[in-house]
Amino acid sequence: MSVLEPRDASGIPAFLRPLAAQALLGGTELVDLGGRPRGGTAEEARAPRRGAVLLLVTGRRLEHARIVVEERAHTLRSQPGQFSLPGGGVEPQDADDAAAALREAQEEVGLDPAAVQVLGAFAPIVMPWRAYEVRPVLAWAPEDPGLHAADPGEVARVVWAPLHGAGSLSDPAVRRTGLLDGRDVGTAYDLADDAFVWGFTAYLLEAVLRRLMPVPGEQDQPRMEVPALRRMEGSTRPHGRHPGRDRHGRIS
Repeated sequence: MSVLEPRDASGIPAFLRPLAAQALLGGTELVDLGGRPRGGTAEEARAPRRGAVLLLVTGRRLEHARIVVEERAHTLRSQPGQFSLPGGGVEPQDADDAAAALREAQEEVGLDPAAVQVLGAFAPIVMPWRAYEVRPVLAWAPEDPGLHAADPGEVARVVWAPLHGAGSLSDPAVRRTGLLDGRDVGTAYDLADDAFVWGFTAYLLEAVLRRLMPVPGEQDQPRMEVPALRRMEGSTRPHGRHPGRDRHGRIS
């Protein structure tokens, strides 16, 4: 049975139900990075490789809600030391994109798939800088399902980012406009314990936040260069407009 089949929504907390309803549709666009992949062969452009990431939210009330991110191992060739969502490539044995996201989360952060409720998935996001598309999968658990860095070769640590209140993703004291050599790369989050989240992961987190609550505008955020530790060799810069901007690049 597909894990994306409709499920009883009665146990989903009220703050999360509108977002869950969008995810259940399957085709709702969470983030638009600007179109078709760049480069690669013509065949790759027609059929990009597929991946899935897990947007795992915990908590029964908004003031207690958190979302998990992972610090990538500093020995990785791609985006070492950056923060990402659990996930990876879709494999032939995966029943669907949600199954792939759950499998990867189990491998990376020790998630027991039975401990979470998959609420749906958003439209695949086409990466403009490579022949790859990523589907965000939304899941919920009432409390922390005991995640940890299960694969130290991929994950340095697990971080739970609060959605609301002091020190959270919506706290103006945490929110930044990230700069990469002076270039605006959109909203970033300067969380506790040196957890600076930017790039594609921040794009997704910001899109989720904006569907759950009012958040401060980007024009009010301090500008900050991405710390060297979070932009080591192998890092990639997101392309396309930030989810808080319209198609002309204006902040919405």
